[in-house]
Amino acid sequence: MAELSTLQSTWLHLLICALNGKQPDKEQLMKTNPQELYQLADAHSMLSITAFALNLIGVWEPHFEQAKTKALRKLALFDIERENIYRELNQAGIWFCPLKGIILKDDYPLFGMREMTDNDILCDPLRMADIKAVMENLGYECTSYNEWHHDTYAKSPCLEFEMHHSLFKDEQMPLFTEYYADIFDKLIPAENAEYRFTDEDFYIYMLAHEYKHFSHFGTGMRSLTDVYVFLKTHPDLDWEYLETELSKLKLTEFEQHSRELANKVFTNTTLTEDETEQLLHFYLDSSLYGSIENGEYNNLTRTLDGEDNKKVKAKYFLNRFFISGKVLEKNYPFFYRHKYLLPFLYVYRPFKGLITHPKGIIHDTKKVVKYKSPKHRY
Repeated sequence: MAELSTLQSTWLHLLICALNGKQPDKEQLMKTNPQELYQLADAHSMLSITAFALNLIGVWEPHFEQAKTKALRKLALFDIERENIYRELNQAGIWFCPLKGIILKDDYPLFGMREMTDNDILCDPLRMADIKAVMENLGYECTSYNEWHHDTYAKSPCLEFEMHHSLFKDEQMPLFTEYYADIFDKLIPAENAEYRFTDEDFYIYMLAHEYKHFSHFGTGMRSLTDVYVFLKTHPDLDWEYLETELSKLKLTEFEQHSRELANKVFTNTTLTEDETEQLLHFYLDSSLYGSIENGEYNNLTRTLDGEDNKKVKAKYFLNRFFISGKVLEKNYPFFYRHKYLLPFLYVYRPFKGLITHPKGIIHDTKKVVKYKSPKHRY
């Protein structure tokens, strides 16, 4: 079994203490290099909560304190700016719904524990041009418009808002997009033009968003702390409703494993070998938005349908070599139109690849040969 490193164990110990108001073990902390601890927490965008844990035993390490101060200042600025944005959206009659960290930050034990790189707000998709005018009038620069499922606005010194016209990009997560097609089935009125998810629907969306990252490049430890903190502060969820809705999104097993892992990790309960080797390391080895290695593995899992036998791998290599269908049409339209010339293409491609990117071919080949099926499939 792949054991946790001393660094990882110490960091998890600090997170457990911060989330549960317990005093960390100073002796365990002394075994850890402060710079390495900083780098690990920073990769997961969890410097502030780590600093809070260190404060519990009177450790005020300058770099962590600076990061915590910045996080507190940024959260305060976000709070002020959101009020300004909400006011303008209300006056313009544009409905909106705050998402993700805007809600989750209030569930953490102390203000500032839950960092945010940006703020996400779902808005009326028919009023995105009006929203652009609102944001620019408030001094924001539009850095992305009508290019994704959200428009992005930035303002000095550190503020960024993502104004969503939908929750997911259709071609990326079609099942999720279909589920949220009529978003007002999931929203309830709050105040003026503001809407909110019910606690149950917020949890479902939180998991769906987490799964989007998990299934592509992976997701870091903050996703697990979000699950733990949300469930701890909302103990009376309607699980019958949750089970019905999660099954529609094919997230039942993912939710169960996320919930069980989060509860075990942050209550310091012994994990099974599979939980440590497969799931916990997957979170720990990712940064906030995952890693290239996790992305490659997840993509290969989808391509091979999670199978690691020789027959499936041989078929993969044959399909890569003898391309056809949409892949051929997109990448080599001339040969798609003149299929009698395909033998020339099949000779040309390997030689071209060996000359232009031999390391990439070797890397991909090794990756497929060494591929092992995941113990958990969602």
